[in-house]
Amino acid sequence: MPAKSELGRLPAVDESTNPEAAAVFAEIKRTRGNVSHVLRSLAHAPQGLRAFAGYGEYVRYRTTLSGRVRELTILALACGNQYAWTHHAPFAMKEGVTQAELDELNAGKLAKTLSTSECAAIAYAREFAQGGNVSDATFAQLRKEFGERGVTDVTLLCGYFIALASVINALRVELESDRTPMMKPVS
Repeated sequence: MPAKSELGRLPAVDESTNPEAAAVFAEIKRTRGNVSHVLRSLAHAPQGLRAFAGYGEYVRYRTTLSGRVRELTILALACGNQYAWTHHAPFAMKEGVTQAELDELNAGKLAKTLSTSECAAIAYAREFAQGGNVSDATFAQLRKEFGERGVTDVTLLCGYFIALASVINALRVELESDRTPMMKPVS
């Protein structure tokens, strides 16, 4: 079980004395392989964690988006958040995103190797992160690239990861000790 300091402001829930949390952790492990610190930090409300994890499962595994678009969108939102970046950069690379593309994204730029649809999703995510104030032009480009279902999936993805980043920040969730920070300082 993670130490209290690793979860930030809230103590870890002891699975051995909290069967409801243990059951939710088991559900999460079935789809993700483990329970990250950020999800563990929500275990004081097991039913809330279950619902939140279910939302995350949808946006990670069941949308119409390609894995590459999904991970680029997540990382566009993760800029400045070491925890989220470190968790998702490896997934992005497994989906074919290069280190050079990650470096450009982290620096607030778009690599010339990105497709029009990838750029549209990133632009939407960046504007969405500013209080949901997406311009008509950005929305129209996303809709052109992905259609109504895709717009909905990108919007749900953005909403989930904005909420997750807020949890990380508010509860001061620390990166797992077995992970090496992957977000490079921007020069």
